[in-house]
Amino acid sequence: MADLLMGLLGTFFIVATLSVLWKDNIVFRFGQAAVMGAATAHYMIMSATSIQSMVLSQMQLLPILGLILGLLMYTRLFRNIAWVSKYPSSILVGVGIGVMLAGTIKGQILQQIGMTVGDIQTALFTTGDSVAILNSVIIFVGVVTSLVYFLFTVEHTGTVGLIAKVGRVFLMISLGANFAGELVWYQTQMIGRLMFIIQELLVPLGLV
Repeated sequence: MADLLMGLLGTFFIVATLSVLWKDNIVFRFGQAAVMGAATAHYMIMSATSIQSMVLSQMQLLPILGLILGLLMYTRLFRNIAWVSKYPSSILVGVGIGVMLAGTIKGQILQQIGMTVGDIQTALFTTGDSVAILNSVIIFVGVVTSLVYFLFTVEHTGTVGLIAKVGRVFLMISLGANFAGELVWYQTQMIGRLMFIIQELLVPLGLV
């Protein structure tokens, strides 16, 4: 009985979510509000559990400082002391930008350069495989020309313009492949939801 009830509930939310494809309706809004409410409640419970385990039980300085800054964010709800919330907000934005820049430079830019050059060195001096060499050269050309495409300090004319056009082709291929991957992922999710309806609702009801 419990499995059947969960199947009915899951099917309802799936149909409610997909009903927005027809038009905006009260069923979709109810399902959206219910899911957002459940997600918010889950987040609050997990946050409270994290505060209990990391801050109140261990009494470490850094988590306590983070808790204080988090509580100061709620001063925005009070007009006379709303200015206090600017301090934790500025700290959060500053730390977030610093972490993002460091992670981007190290994890994407430097790593991409190292992998691009490393693949060519490996293909030329280690494996000697012609296919690997061709693949490495294509990757290297794609990286360089794509970077030139975003070089706006130089006018895209002559040789620079030709390189930028090649980079645009590589970008179009990359974006097309990414879009195709996203489309396949959404189709997989849709098939998974349909399989859920069949296995959790139609099979227990004896309709399949």
